[in-house]
Amino acid sequence: MEQWFLYGVLALLPLAALSGFLMGRRQRKSEKDGSLSSNYIKGLNYLLNEQPDKAVDTFIDLLKVDTDTVETHLALGNLFRKRGEVDRAIRLHQNLIARPQLSGKDRNTALYQLGLDYNAVGMYDRSEKLFTELLDDPAHKSDCLVQLLHIHQLTRDWDDAAKVAEELQSSMGVEQTKPIAHFYCELADQKRREGDSKAALANLKKALSINSDSVRASLLQGQIYLQQKNFKQAIKSFQRILQQDIAFIPEALPKIAKAYKETKDFSGYKQFLNKSLEQGAGVSVLIELSKIVQKEKGDKAAALLIGEFLQERPSLKGLQRLIALHIEHAQDSARPSLQLLDDIVEKLISRKPRYECQNCGFHTKAIYWQCPSCKEWSSVKPIKGIEGE
Repeated sequence: MEQWFLYGVLALLPLAALSGFLMGRRQRKSEKDGSLSSNYIKGLNYLLNEQPDKAVDTFIDLLKVDTDTVETHLALGNLFRKRGEVDRAIRLHQNLIARPQLSGKDRNTALYQLGLDYNAVGMYDRSEKLFTELLDDPAHKSDCLVQLLHIHQLTRDWDDAAKVAEELQSSMGVEQTKPIAHFYCELADQKRREGDSKAALANLKKALSINSDSVRASLLQGQIYLQQKNFKQAIKSFQRILQQDIAFIPEALPKIAKAYKETKDFSGYKQFLNKSLEQGAGVSVLIELSKIVQKEKGDKAAALLIGEFLQERPSLKGLQRLIALHIEHAQDSARPSLQLLDDIVEKLISRKPRYECQNCGFHTKAIYWQCPSCKEWSSVKPIKGIEGE
C-alpha cells in the first residue's frame, strides 16, 4: 500500500508543481492571492493524506482555462482516459468546450478528445455525432474518418462503413481496398440470409470490382449460384480462387465437388484437382484426388500418390489418409498398431489450429475474415506445413 501511495505522490507532483507555478504567476496579477494559496495548500493536504482523487480535482480547478493551460487540460484528459478514468476525462473536456474564450482550433481538439472519451465507454451514438461534425475541419478530418470507420465496424453498419472507407481512400489517400471489399461482402451475406439473392450478387460484384483478389466474394458468389442451381457459374466462381489465393481452395472443395457432381462432369473435377496440385494446393486437395484414384485404380495407387506427396511435403492429414489406406490391407497382427497410430494422428490434428493471422499470429480453428485479435481484414489464412496444408 505504501509503495502504491508513493507512486501516486510521484505521479501527481508535476501537476502540483505546474499548478503552483501558474498560481504564483497569477498571484502577481490578482487580488485573490489568499484564496489561491488556500486551494493549493488544500490540494497538497489531500495528496499527503492519501486522497489523490480529491488532490487531482483541486489542482485542476486551479488550472483556469486560458491559452497557457489548454494543452495541460488536454494532456490530463488524455491521461485520465488511458487510466480508465473516463468520467473524469469527459468532465474535463466538457468543461473546456464550455469556455467561451476558447479558440476554434482548441475547441475542435477538445471535441475530438471528447469523442474518444465517448468511444472508450461505448457511447458510439454521441462519438459518431462529434466526429461527423468535425469532418469539415481539415486538421481533424482524417482522424475522424478513421474513428467513424471504427465505430461503423463495431456496430456492424456495413453500408456506412463502406462509404467512410471510400472517403478515407479517395480524399485522404489511405489504402482501404481490402476492407471495402469485405464491407460489401458483409452486405451481400446479409442479403443472402434475407433471401435477396439479386441484391447479394450485386454487392459481390462491387466487392470484386474493388478487389479482384477477394476470395471471400468468390466463395459467397459460388455459394449463391449453387443455391440457385446455376452450377456452371458456381464452378466459374470457385475456380477464380486458384488465381486469387490458392491456400483457400480447401474452403471451397465440398461446394466445388457438389457443383461438378450435379453437372456429372467427373473428369472436369479431376482435372481441377490436378491443376490445383500443380499450382501448389495443399494436402486437402491431394486427399480428395486420392479418393478418385482409389475408385479408379485401387488402394495401392492412391497410397502411392499420397506417399510421393508426403516425401516432398510432410503432413499429418496426409499421413492419416495413408494410414487409413494401409489398415484395410494390413495383417491382423499389424492392424491394432496402425489403428493406434491413426488415433494418435487424429488427436494431434484435432488439437491443432487450422488458421493463423499473418499480422499478429492469432491462431484459430475457424476461418475469420477479420482477425478477432488485431482487427486486420484478410490477414487470417490457412496454416501450411506439417500441421496444416
